[in-house]
Parts: sequence; structure tokens; C-alpha cells
Amino acid sequence: MMQRSRYGFSLAALLAVFLLLAGAPAAMAERGSGGGSGSGGGGSDDGGGSGSGGNGGGGGGGDKSLVLRVNPAIGAPGGIVAVVLRTYAPRPIRQGQISIRVVRRPRPAKLGLTLEDLTAPVRPLTLLSAVVYSPRNDALAQGLLSGLTDSQLAKVTFQSPSGSVNSVDGPLAVFRFKLDPSVKPGDVFDLTLDPLQISLTDGATSQPITITPRSDTLTVRAPKDPFRLEADGDKVQPGEVAELGVNTFEPFAVSGGRVTLTWNPGVAGGAPTVKLDPRYGKSTSTVDTSKPGRLVVNFKSPDASFNSVPGTIVAITMPISASAGIGTASPFRLDPAETFFLNRRGKKIPLKLQSGRIQIE
Repeated sequence: MMQRSRYGFSLAALLAVFLLLAGAPAAMAERGSGGGSGSGGGGSDDGGGSGSGGNGGGGGGGDKSLVLRVNPAIGAPGGIVAVVLRTYAPRPIRQGQISIRVVRRPRPAKLGLTLEDLTAPVRPLTLLSAVVYSPRNDALAQGLLSGLTDSQLAKVTFQSPSGSVNSVDGPLAVFRFKLDPSVKPGDVFDLTLDPLQISLTDGATSQPITITPRSDTLTVRAPKDPFRLEADGDKVQPGEVAELGVNTFEPFAVSGGRVTLTWNPGVAGGAPTVKLDPRYGKSTSTVDTSKPGRLVVNFKSPDASFNSVPGTIVAITMPISASAGIGTASPFRLDPAETFFLNRRGKKIPLKLQSGRIQIE
């Protein structure tokens, strides 16, 4: 009896060891995807839409990965492009390195190569600056743009002695580029985050942070096209809080204006609240929620710095009614008659408005 018992125990132990070893590679791979210890920096100075995924959510603490995304960007030939990085959950970061690969997508197929195809720039960007934000203003950052055979690699390394980078939700960093004048309207460049070239260190534990990357694109518009302004909706369950917003996709000076949004008041469980994050530029604002299903935000920016960083320039949170039916969808619209931006001279800026929706699921 004792021999059979020992044999049974040994077999169970061997099986446990086998299962442990079989699971080790997966665990190691998951840890590796988060990068190692971050590298320091030295120097210093932050979109999105169908594709903004602005409210797609993202993990933040404990063993969860941190969603890191590139906002979609738009720019005109020879103009300034801002590529904004953000997360959707506060999680303090002490130091790190983030790289974005920029690759031009092939133009639509034609019969043979054209002169435009042969002269299209493989490296369309010139780096102007790279900034990383921390609430304590102690983030030191250094940007670098490398030219590869078929692409460009933009990298920022940073460190924050207080470990307070990303301790507040919103934009984490921004690259500013000058777009080559030879690019053509309609050109699209993939902005890809590679986890193997990203390393972030937790501000509290100094442990590597595992990330979930969300890549996007840079689209070239015609110089005379209006600037795009988007009402960004959300998918949310009854009784939860919808994370909504008004998004821009390129930097342009705004001295003031008004944003008016409408939706089906039946989906709301209360009045919305509004935030204009100073990282997008200096501004003062007043908010009117007196009419159900309607929000009016008037704002001023005396130095016209508002929207110097594009993205969710007006962030809105709204409780959803617990009785809202699953499958219900409400348009989330910018009112064209009551939405406008002003330039430095007080003139209206041409805008192209895009609607979203609030989906109950």
C-alpha cells in the first residue's frame, strides 16, 4: 500500500511540473511584451474619430495591460502634424521609451508606375519636437526620428523623478512634425506602435508595464479642405457612464467658439459634465445643460493656444439611464448652426462636422 501511495504521489508531482513548464513560455512572452526597464531622457516639452476609439477603454492597474494608442492624424502638404499618444486609464509611469513606425500605404493600383509614385517621399516627416506630460511638470523627454529604407521611426525616451507621467487620464505625449510639401492629398501613412520597441516602467513599483498597442493613420488632406471636427460617441451598458467627446485631428489656433451637441434625451440618466484639459491649450468656458438632450459649451482662449494639441479637446461624461433598452442607438450630433471656431482675428474657421452615436449594448 505504501509503495502504491508513493508512486501515485510521484506521478502527480511529475504531472504538475510538466504543466508548469508547459505554461512558462506563454507567461514569459506576456511579460516580455511589456518591455523592460525604461530608458532615461534629457531635454523636454502633447485625436480621434472613426478610428479615434476614444472611448474604447483600456486597462490600467494590477496585472492588466495598459492600452496605449496613437490618435488618428490629418495634415496638409507642407503643414504641421501632431501625432498624439494617449491612454484610457491613469497609471503612473516613471520612465520609458515609445516608438512609432511611419509607413506610406501603396496608392491605388494603376497601369504601371507614374511619376508621382516614383517621387513620393518614403520619409515624409521632419521632427520638430517631442513632449511628454506629467502633472508635476518634471518629465524630461528627448525625441529622435530615424530614416529607414522604407519608412521612418519616431522615438521618444523620457523620465519623471516623481513617477507621475500618465497619473491623470488624457494625452501622454505628442510628436510634432513638418509634413513634406511633396506629399499628395489622399496619401495615407500607417502609424504603428511596436510593443517590442516600447518599454514603460511603473511609477510606484518600478516594474515593467505590459501594454496593448492601438495603431492608427496619418491622412493627407488638400490645403483648402476644412478642418475636421467630430462628435465622438460611445458604446455603453444601461446604468453606466458614457465617455463622449469632441475631437480634432490636427493643430490649428483657436481663440474661441462654441460647441453645441444634441442626442436623444431618453438615453441619459442625468446631465453631462464637461472638461477642457489644459494640455490641449489654455481656455475658459461656460456650460449650458438646461435643455435635455442638448449641451452648449462656449469657450475663449485669449492666446489662441486652444487646440495647439489636437485630440479630445472637449471631454464629456454622461450617465446612461438604467432603463435604456439594450440595442438602443442615439445620434450624437454637432449642431452646424450653433457650432463654430474662431481664429486669432475672430473670423470663423472652416469646419467639416462629423456625427457619432451613443450605442446601448
